[in-house]
Amino acid sequence: MAVLAGARYEVDLSRLRVPGVALLATGALAAHLPGAWGMPCPLRATTGVPCPFCGLTTSVRDALGGRVGAAAAAAPLGIVVIVVAVLVVLGLGPTRLRIPLVVLVALAASEWAFELHRFHVLL
Repeated sequence: MAVLAGARYEVDLSRLRVPGVALLATGALAAHLPGAWGMPCPLRATTGVPCPFCGLTTSVRDALGGRVGAAAAAAPLGIVVIVVAVLVVLGLGPTRLRIPLVVLVALAASEWAFELHRFHVLL
């Protein structure tokens, strides 16, 4: 655990500009298409247990369609992803980030706990 506490993950945000544009554009497009679709989760399809990122597609689509409450109910991390994508696309903030791995693990664990509760795996 001591190794994890001191480890950092470095992200070059300037390389995420094109993926950020793609995320925002496809999310906005999906928000205006008929029907509710998303990417199937292989873990959930095979085991019934959602992965930490289940609901992100739905969350991004709902938020970019103006349904922020529905987006937060699907996956709060989706709103965070949109905010980061907008900041990266607009070139606001630093071009590189060094994020402690413990923060990334805590973020993924929190989102997974949320999804496990949402799908009634955890009560």
